[in-house]
Amino acid sequence: MQCRKQLVLTGYRVHYVDLREPKPRTPQEQIHVVDRQWLDALGLIGHNVADAIKSQYERAGYKVFGVEPIKPKRVAEIDLCQLWEQLVPSTAEEAPTTLDSEVRPE
Repeated sequence: MQCRKQLVLTGYRVHYVDLREPKPRTPQEQIHVVDRQWLDALGLIGHNVADAIKSQYERAGYKVFGVEPIKPKRVAEIDLCQLWEQLVPSTAEEAPTTLDSEVRPE
């Protein structure tokens, strides 16, 4: 069983202003980090990364005037077995139900 996972992270510098601020608005900058799976999913549905990030910010009330990729990508190797052992076990109330159990309407 493979217990390792490789995460590939890509950062994008987002330049924006908050439209909820009174004028004059202060330009702000934030780094938006995405993983490879998110980028692959965008490619499958034919969306541009900059447009997807821009739409996320605009839904939150910001006006984006620039999205630029940050080079280089960062790669992290995660040992999932070690991570599992470090996590605190959840209580029985928080534990998920088994796959064979079904929710039946009453």
